[in-house]
Amino acid sequence: MSSAGVLLDLPHELLHQVLSNVRPSDLAPLRLTCTFLDKYITGNELLFKEHFLQSWDEPTDKATIALGSTWEARLQSVIWLEKVLDSGDPSAKLSDYQKVVAVIAALLQVKDPDDSRNLAFLTDFFEGDKLNIDTLLCRSSLFETAGDVTHIPAETELERQLSAQLHCFYGVPVDPRGKKGKPTHPWARSRVYDLRNYDTSTLWGPFRADGSDRVDWEKMEAIMIVLAYNMNVLVEEADVSFGSIWAVKFRGAMPYSGPHKHASLFDQVDPPLKARDPYGVTGTWLRVVCFLDYHDFYAFNFGSSPPANGEPRPPIDTREAIRFIKLGIKVTAVEAPGPEDGQDLPVVHFKGVARLIHAFWDPNANSQLTGELLSINLGLIGNSDFLAHDVPDDFRYVGSVRLTKDGNVRWTSFSIFQGEERWRSEGIQVGGLCSGRGVLGTWFDKDFDPHGPAGPTAFWKTSNDVDPSLGSFEDIGL
Repeated sequence: MSSAGVLLDLPHELLHQVLSNVRPSDLAPLRLTCTFLDKYITGNELLFKEHFLQSWDEPTDKATIALGSTWEARLQSVIWLEKVLDSGDPSAKLSDYQKVVAVIAALLQVKDPDDSRNLAFLTDFFEGDKLNIDTLLCRSSLFETAGDVTHIPAETELERQLSAQLHCFYGVPVDPRGKKGKPTHPWARSRVYDLRNYDTSTLWGPFRADGSDRVDWEKMEAIMIVLAYNMNVLVEEADVSFGSIWAVKFRGAMPYSGPHKHASLFDQVDPPLKARDPYGVTGTWLRVVCFLDYHDFYAFNFGSSPPANGEPRPPIDTREAIRFIKLGIKVTAVEAPGPEDGQDLPVVHFKGVARLIHAFWDPNANSQLTGELLSINLGLIGNSDFLAHDVPDDFRYVGSVRLTKDGNVRWTSFSIFQGEERWRSEGIQVGGLCSGRGVLGTWFDKDFDPHGPAGPTAFWKTSNDVDPSLGSFEDIGL
């Protein structure tokens, strides 16, 4: 009797065991070998489920939108992606680019970020794989002026946005390797400090210029590149550590990959505010803020005629100052979403205290902005006598977090000095709810001053508890 005959004569339980140990990609060819195997494999959800869970995480409800509603469809999706990522043909990787990004984004929706097979799968295919990195991550409009010759922007705005989004999920900025390549950070810096990108249509944040509050991932990409570059330089020059969230591929770009305590509301008749907060607001956060010397900032934006619409300003090689701020915040109110918000989650308001960390870096030794950036006297902006004034290290902090209409987590915050709101920030949490990567965005004058200043910022959670060194909320009247 042939080996095929022996296989077909096996009881179904043993045949299932045999087929569970073949490569997932071999199931489709096996179906073509004979009618019996075709009938056995077709629609065998138990077999497809077993294969999927051997190599990938159980998909969340959100992930199934892209992966498929059946185990067969989910397995087909990840096998298809595996073949795309393993291919040495750039055109094969780009033949359905929207699906590539959608499936990768779905694989980042996991239930346990600390023990994720999806993360290992993605990391393996991008670890040192220049072709995947160059072909999939470097297609935004930034690479029209920066990067290597192998970095080719996509022809459509949609795919440029998707590439920038994937680059943000990847989390490690891509720079050219060749001698003829142009570094990305000067061109990204040019975008971040270009005041043409700060107006009511963009909400002065990392949003599209159409008033829709949709995330502009190309702006987010530029912010990520600038902040990561500055902090990498700081690590090298000042031996300061920020953990691994800025250096490990895809790490932290998953929901609940940061500090978060899942609270059960089912056994509580009247749960406390903290337990009703789905965003994990209460705790200690670390914030980084970068800014140019104001004279450089003003000359860059107003020192010459602006470029034509859509044309970038020249690259900025001037290095910025960096400030680090420790935040202790807690929830103050939870309310229903408004008509302009995403409706799946509430709006959460918070208050807290912030403290400047004095281990900061300022490469501009002669800069007039030698004090804490939040102390700038806006009344003198544009005046040759512009000066920075000292303020107390501690200040107050208020804000809110909500969903955008398309489901992104949006943070809005204000810094308050002597009872007056001075600075506002708008940001988007990369990776979704309670992600470890944190929030990327912009800071600017709370009155939307058209002359600035403005710049990039990020903050991420370090603990579910408020750092005692920040003092008690009662002591500061919160």
